[in-house]
Amino acid sequence: MIKRLLAAIVFTTISATAASADPEANAKDFISSGVDQAITILKETTPDDPARAARFRDFVDQVIDTRSVAQFTLGHYRKGADPELVRAFEKQFKEYATASYESRLGLYGGQTINITDAVARKDTDVLVKGTINAKDGRHLADVAFRVLTTSRGPKLFDAQVEGIWLAVEQRSQFGNFLGQHGGDIQKLIDFLADETARLRAAGSETETAAAEG
Repeated sequence: MIKRLLAAIVFTTISATAASADPEANAKDFISSGVDQAITILKETTPDDPARAARFRDFVDQVIDTRSVAQFTLGHYRKGADPELVRAFEKQFKEYATASYESRLGLYGGQTINITDAVARKDTDVLVKGTINAKDGRHLADVAFRVLTTSRGPKLFDAQVEGIWLAVEQRSQFGNFLGQHGGDIQKLIDFLADETARLRAAGSETETAAAEG
């Protein structure tokens, strides 16, 4: 439970804009100002509101380089794969990612993130470090974010929670799945479609129950 909660906070503390030309300050601003945008979506929509999924889809599109992350998670299975199938996977991965972040937000309970440092590996690749703290100030976890500068501006490529890089973990999980299914990317697409539907249904039930309670 705590890992899911922290992952939710990690991916909702991101902004789609950054004002500074300095790569480290740029990345820190990009990470630290986004919680307002995500919480605004939660406040202005309800779990059964079709606009919520659409707004989160836009949010993910603005903030995360889902195409690059999707390609990364395919690992060596992308090499030689049908380009149309890879594009279909990228599209479904984005839907899955959006549903994952949306459902996890139901676990958010006022935690805060404190940005402590940023290290530029190069001007277009910055590692931002921080901590997640409870409402009473207790330290919950150390986190890190990898922010890349792309043609569309800064984008989140990966995040580390409790020592685990999330995209790297997904790459391992997807690789195991594909290894067990003969490298069939279509089966992975179908699996993610089922997971997307499950996450959205579970997220709606969780938030509805919380509102009624």
